[in-house]
Amino acid sequence: MRILDVNNSYSPVGGGIRVYEHRKMDHFSRTGEHSFALAAPHIDPGKVSLSGATVYHCDSVPLLDSGYRVSLSSGPFLSAINDFRPDIVEIGSPWVLPSIVRRVIGSDSIATVGFFHTNYPESYIRPLAERLLPPGVARFLFDLSVRSVYRTYSRMDAVFCASRKLLDGLHRAGLRRLFHTPLGVDAEVFAPSRRSQAFRAGLGAGDSRKLVLYLARLHSEKGIDLLMEAYPLFRDPSSIVLAIGGHGPAEGRVREFTARYPEVRRIGYLDGRHAMAEAMASSDVFLSLGPFETFGLAGLEAMASGTSTLFPDIGAGAEMAALAGVLPPYEHRSAESLSDGIKRAIALDREQTSQELRDCAKGMDWTTVFRREEKFYRIVLDAVQRNALDALIPTERWWEY
Repeated sequence: MRILDVNNSYSPVGGGIRVYEHRKMDHFSRTGEHSFALAAPHIDPGKVSLSGATVYHCDSVPLLDSGYRVSLSSGPFLSAINDFRPDIVEIGSPWVLPSIVRRVIGSDSIATVGFFHTNYPESYIRPLAERLLPPGVARFLFDLSVRSVYRTYSRMDAVFCASRKLLDGLHRAGLRRLFHTPLGVDAEVFAPSRRSQAFRAGLGAGDSRKLVLYLARLHSEKGIDLLMEAYPLFRDPSSIVLAIGGHGPAEGRVREFTARYPEVRRIGYLDGRHAMAEAMASSDVFLSLGPFETFGLAGLEAMASGTSTLFPDIGAGAEMAALAGVLPPYEHRSAESLSDGIKRAIALDREQTSQELRDCAKGMDWTTVFRREEKFYRIVLDAVQRNALDALIPTERWWEY
């Protein structure tokens, strides 16, 4: 098969989607069984080779101050499709690309799969509408965004999603050609052996102090505002060090926060997976606070590192908390609940929980992830070639591996 991913949510400098795409490049380059390419926005358009895969850098514009870029024209994607000649196109973002790909492919028998990486009704529409509009209008706009999910993804041949919680929502929205495709972790990179006393000492967390780590984009959708609200409730500089890593729109608010609480440590840019793995393994508690995650990849990496990980009580976070089975999730809108959850996590014995968390995560490796996807790609491609899309409707709510 020739597989082309197109993704307006990809950023070359970070994020879970970047991890997914790069591990996918590594897998298909290593196995050599299928050809893989990625077409994504970039500041410098062109065609390059990365990890043995072809990458098409598409002309794009900045997406406000998010650090992401978005491609708006069909030309670069038409060029990528004509050059790579894929059998199947995986569309990784709901922004602009679905209509572009439909227009570019036309009547060709190229199969299309939408990967539901971004839960935009919950992440963006509902919080903004509830903050700015009367309840009835906010609810109307949210319902409208859910209907847009159906319109966007029902036009694709199949839909992949990493979380059963999110698949349930997609099913309620009316989608039927659904496939459960959880993500994975490299347990050789993310491992307890990466724990570094030097890293801990650099943040002021010796043997007598617990290190609590937030490492994500500085944005309300990632839980940074709730963390800052909760901090005074669990603050104890003599025994707890809170470290915050990442960049994003909330940078100014975080700067004011650390000025108010100078004992809170800021972590600069971590260059590469090994630096991320060291930070996670060196922490006592990892905070995976995004209430609208479609999987919770960073949380899984922290679990593989043997670090107790705190998740919210909705969406994929609740699913990950149940999978780990070590800590109950916190109430996603409650600073008090988050504070209590952090205190509970700090009290855990790392030696007792580390191996349990790691064993759970090790069963979700990237090779298994992409073997599952290969199987599903074949099923979808066969149905498209036979003009038999009804064959993709499962007897249950979605296809499992």
